[in-house]
Amino acid sequence: MIRLLDAESQTLHDFKDEDRPPYAILSHRWAKDPSEEVVFNDMPQFQELSSSRGWKKADSAAKLIGACQMVLETTIQDDVRPKYLWIDTVCIKQDSQMELSTAINSMFRIYQEAHFCLVYLADYPTADVQTIGQSDWFNRGWTLQELLAPTVVNFFDKNWKYLGDKKSLDKELARRTGIQSLYLQDIDFTASVSQRMSWMAGRTVTVPEDAAYCLLGIFGVNMPLIYGEGKERAFLRLQEEIMKYSDDHTLFAWTTEYQPPKGTIVQNTGLLAPSPDCFRSTGHYRRYEDWKNNKPYQMTNKGIAIDFRLRKMRDDDNNLPGNRYVAPLNCRHCDKMESVGIYLELKPGNRYCRVRPDELAPLDEPHRGELQSIYVKESDGIPLLGLKEHDDVTGEKINIFKAHALFNIDGTERPNGEANWESIRFLMVEEEKKKARRASRRYKVQ
Repeated sequence: MIRLLDAESQTLHDFKDEDRPPYAILSHRWAKDPSEEVVFNDMPQFQELSSSRGWKKADSAAKLIGACQMVLETTIQDDVRPKYLWIDTVCIKQDSQMELSTAINSMFRIYQEAHFCLVYLADYPTADVQTIGQSDWFNRGWTLQELLAPTVVNFFDKNWKYLGDKKSLDKELARRTGIQSLYLQDIDFTASVSQRMSWMAGRTVTVPEDAAYCLLGIFGVNMPLIYGEGKERAFLRLQEEIMKYSDDHTLFAWTTEYQPPKGTIVQNTGLLAPSPDCFRSTGHYRRYEDWKNNKPYQMTNKGIAIDFRLRKMRDDDNNLPGNRYVAPLNCRHCDKMESVGIYLELKPGNRYCRVRPDELAPLDEPHRGELQSIYVKESDGIPLLGLKEHDDVTGEKINIFKAHALFNIDGTERPNGEANWESIRFLMVEEEKKKARRASRRYKVQ
């Protein structure tokens, strides 16, 4: 079922999928204050409200009316002129969790099956297409799929002047978004995971979890929406869903340009990234199709069960622990054709974690070595109030931290034995800095 807006009468109508008429779709930025946006509940009285003076949603109403006019004036292939329009603000009951979840999980398809898409750039006052990328529309997470999914995308400035379509603006769009023309004109699911993730890097969303949810259609996966779970958890679940359908190792080809939330120390990480921003500089990697014996991998309660051709690491000063390795990834640079790997460290319990996540390891002969089946646990970043939950911060070291944390900065004792968690964080950060300085030397792969 889909709900569409009649562009002539500006009334809403529900259609079964098999009875769905041709429709257009509007891509736009919501008002900075969401309460100033026309929504589903306003539509029964829309004609009356939109003609009343002083209505705080007047700008949003003008946008909706302008979009309806454009739909009625636009003819596409085979002389089809859609009468209906889909707009997220009015065609979804935003206060219905079930309807919102259904809409978001099917939104890529809704855009993909539209006869054409109108992109309204409310903050772009000029018809000069050379600077079209200055619009904030290009900075938002949700607009990524709205650019990629429809076949026909027409751009308009704030006065509804036509700027061009996705084909005529190809060079400007590719330069602004970093997306190759090939994928702009026809999203090809042969694009690697890291390529698609890199398209999202640097884009922003209003609700943290939407950084993951807005990518569902781009990866062809579905999952329940859990607002309140946090950006990192939502993005982790997205990657777990991708793993179910893809064995593309570029999912693991990321680096930590991303800064973790305040109060978190990322000492070691897992194979999965905490944010799309981690793929900002790794979008040029593609899966290497020539590899053989590429066994499936999956998430388990011990971490990700996966096979790697591990290589032992050493350093010239012999100060490295003897439990660090390089794991070659089944991917190569698109242009340089170089292979890369990630750094792993064996932890107690026969599980591995990723170390040095700020870089990838350049490799020759990635096929060398025997495949080993291992478990890689997910991130053991240390939340301010969750220290006891992590194995890596128990024992003598953390007890020393806790002892110091029972005192304030000025040396006075904390009341009732209450730990100063900010002091714990400070001490642990200092410890990590010392470890980083000790490790800042040349590494070699055996």
